[in-house]
Amino acid sequence: MAGPCTGLTVLDFSLGMPGAICTLVMADYGAEVIKVEPPGGDPFRFQPAWISWNRGKKGIVLDLSTAEGREQAVQLAGEADVLVESFRPGDMADWGLAYDTLSQLYPRLVYCSITGFGQKGPLRRVKGYEGVVAAKAGRMLNLQGQPTRDGPVYSAVYTGSWHASQAAVRGIIGALRVRDLCGRGQWVQTSILQNLAAPHDNNAGDGGLVNMQLRRRDPERFPERPGVRGLSSIGYIPVRTKDGTWLQHANLRAPHIQGHLKAIGLGHLLEDERFKKVPAITLENRELLRREILKKQLEKTADEWMEIYLQDGNIAAEPYRNSIQAMDHPAVLSNGTVVTINDPRVGPMRTMAPLVDFKDTPGEPSGPAPDVGQHNAEVQGRPRQQPVAVSGGLPEANGADVPAHPLSGVTILDLATIQAGPYGASLLADLGSRVIKIDATDGRLDEGRRSTAQAVAEPRTYAGKECIQVDLQTPEGKEIVHKLIAKADILLHNYRPGVPERLQVDWETCRKINPRLVHVWMGTYGENGIHARRPGAHPIPGAVMGGPLRQMGRGMPPPPEQVMDIEGIVDATRWIMRSNWGPDQNTSAAVATGIILGLRARDLTGKGQPVHITMLNANAWTNADEYYDHANRPPIAMPDEEIHGLHALYRLYRCREGWVFLACLFQDEWETFCRTVQRGDLQADPRFSTREARQANDEALIIEISGIFAGRTAAEWEELLIKADIGCVRADEALEGEFYADHPHAKANALSV
Repeated sequence: MAGPCTGLTVLDFSLGMPGAICTLVMADYGAEVIKVEPPGGDPFRFQPAWISWNRGKKGIVLDLSTAEGREQAVQLAGEADVLVESFRPGDMADWGLAYDTLSQLYPRLVYCSITGFGQKGPLRRVKGYEGVVAAKAGRMLNLQGQPTRDGPVYSAVYTGSWHASQAAVRGIIGALRVRDLCGRGQWVQTSILQNLAAPHDNNAGDGGLVNMQLRRRDPERFPERPGVRGLSSIGYIPVRTKDGTWLQHANLRAPHIQGHLKAIGLGHLLEDERFKKVPAITLENRELLRREILKKQLEKTADEWMEIYLQDGNIAAEPYRNSIQAMDHPAVLSNGTVVTINDPRVGPMRTMAPLVDFKDTPGEPSGPAPDVGQHNAEVQGRPRQQPVAVSGGLPEANGADVPAHPLSGVTILDLATIQAGPYGASLLADLGSRVIKIDATDGRLDEGRRSTAQAVAEPRTYAGKECIQVDLQTPEGKEIVHKLIAKADILLHNYRPGVPERLQVDWETCRKINPRLVHVWMGTYGENGIHARRPGAHPIPGAVMGGPLRQMGRGMPPPPEQVMDIEGIVDATRWIMRSNWGPDQNTSAAVATGIILGLRARDLTGKGQPVHITMLNANAWTNADEYYDHANRPPIAMPDEEIHGLHALYRLYRCREGWVFLACLFQDEWETFCRTVQRGDLQADPRFSTREARQANDEALIIEISGIFAGRTAAEWEELLIKADIGCVRADEALEGEFYADHPHAKANALSV
C-alpha cells in the first residue's frame, strides 16, 4: 500500500535544513516534491549533507528576479497541494508569491512558511540561521557552565531546525485534513525560534521558562539552582572504563539502578543504610555512591561491561559514538535505521531511513538528490492549469464545514510514560485532538513515572490532556481501556516488547476491538535484534547517535591515554552528561509526526495499522547534518575545545562587554562584514578571500575577529551589524525563559502563554 503522502505535490522553495527535512519526510512517504532553486542552485548546496536532505526530490531552477520566473512559479503553485518556503517575511510578497496572493488564485493551496524568528516583531528580518536564533533566544546562555569558562556556549545540535521541520509537517498534514473536510487550504507558519523553547524547557535548569516563573513567584520555595553546573543523577551516570571509553547509563527506575549496582559488583552497598533506598538518598550519600561507581567501572573495559549488561537485559547503558559510528550499531542495522542511496556524485551513501515505520503504508526513499535544474524540462513541460479566482471557484465553506482545529474530533489514548511519548501526544493536543492520558494507579506507579507526573519542570508532557488512572493488571482496568479503544482514533504506548500483550493493549487485541485504530509504539532501539527488549531512556539515543559528542567539543571526552584521578573523572562526567540534552524531546517530534501521518493514512484507507517509532531513528534525523556517510565524506564538524562555535564566521565572540554570536555563511556576507567593521584589508588578504582559504586559516581569522569585537560592547555590535544585514546578535542578553517571557519580539509572536 502506498505511503500516506502519495498523490500530493509539494513545491519546495525553502533554503537550508528545516524546509529540506520537512519536505524530505513527505517525499519518503510518497509525495512528489519539486525543489525550486535559484540560478546556480540552492546556496546551501555547499553543506555536505545537502544531498542527504534532498534525496528523492525533483529539481528545477526558477529566476524569481524576472517576470518570467515569477509567472512560472505562480503557475506551478496552481498544480501543487502544498507550497513550502523559508524566506524572511516579506520576500515572497516582493516576488508576488505571498500567501494572500496565491490563495486568491488557488484556494485549496496549503502554504507553509518556516522562518528563523517568526512573521512579526522587531527581529523578523534578522538572519535566521539556527546559531543566531539560539544565541538571541538565550539557549546558548542556558548552556553556560558546561565548559569551565564563563559566558554562553555554542549549541552544536540543530534542535531548533529539527523541531521546526516537524512542526511544519504537523501543520501541513493538519491543514490538508481541514482541506479534505471543507475544501480550502490555509497558511501554516512556524519558526526556529518558536521551536527552541518548549521542547527543552525541562532541560534548561534555572534558565527555563517554567522554573523562571516559579522562582519569580516564590523565590524562597524555588531558589536558584546550579543548572548545567550540576552533576547527573546516579541513574544517568556517565562512567570511564578501563580502556578509556565512556559509557552512558540511563537507569531511571529504582530496580534498574539497583540492578546496575549488582551487575558491577557493588550489590553489597544496597545493604548500607546510606544507599539502600537509592535513588532516594541524600545528596551527600549520592556523591559518595557516585565515586564508588566510578572507581568500580575502571576495572573492566567498555566491551566487558556491555557484555555483562546485555546478559542481564535490564540495564540501560551505551558507549558514546559519533554520527558515523552510530550507523554500525547493531540496533540500527537490525531495525533498518540506516539506508543506502546510490548518489551519482559521491557513490553509495548511507543516510537516514524513513522517520516512522508504517507497517501497511511504509515510506521508501525514491532516489538521490537532484542536480541543479535536472527536471526543468519534465516539470515545466506539463500542461498548465489556469488560475481559478475565489469568486468563480469553490463555494465559500460554511461554518459547519470548518473544524475548530485541525484535529478536532480526534481522540488519542496516551499510555506512554516519562517524556518522549507524552510530550509527542501533547503536541497534537495543541492541534485540537482530545488526548486522554492513562496513568497507572498509585500502587502501580513506579518512581520514574511518579516523578515525571509530579515534577514542576514537566508540565508540558501533560498539557492539554484529560488524565485518568487505571490498573491495567486487573480485569476491570482492561475492560475500561478496551471501551476507550473502541471509540479512539490513536493509541500510543512505549512498553517494552511483551508487555502490551500481557496488558491486552497490543495491536492484535486492539484491531479486533477497533480496526480503524492507529496503534503507535515508541521504543528506544526497535523491535528487532539483541537490543529490542533492553530498557532505554533519554541519554541512550543521545550517546548512540552522536549529538552529545559534538556538544562536548573537540577536547571531550578525555582521550583514553589521559591519566585521570577520580575527582577529574567526576568533573568530566558533568561536562559529558550536560552535553546530552534533548533526545527525549527530539523523539517527541517524531512521535507527533508518526501519529498525524498515521491518521492521514487511516483517513485515506479506512483502516488502522501498527506504527513504530524509535528514539534512535528520531535522533538520527535530529543529527541530519552529520548522519550520513560515503567514501569521500568530510570530517564531522566539531566545535572548538571551549565550545565557541564551528569556525571563525560561525562562532561566539567576547566583546568589550558581553558576548555576540556571528554568522557569515556566504561570501557576500563576509564582504559586507569587512566593509562594516572597516577592515577591507581582511577581505583583500588572500588567506581570507575565499571560503576554502578561510577554512585553511581559521585560527588566524579568529584572532583577527576577536580583536575587532573587543573594541565595542555586544549591544553596539548587534545594532551596527544587524543594520548591515549581518547575522550577529548579543548572546548573553537573557536566559531562555527570560527571553520567551519578557522580550518584545517573543510577545509579538505569542511565544509563551
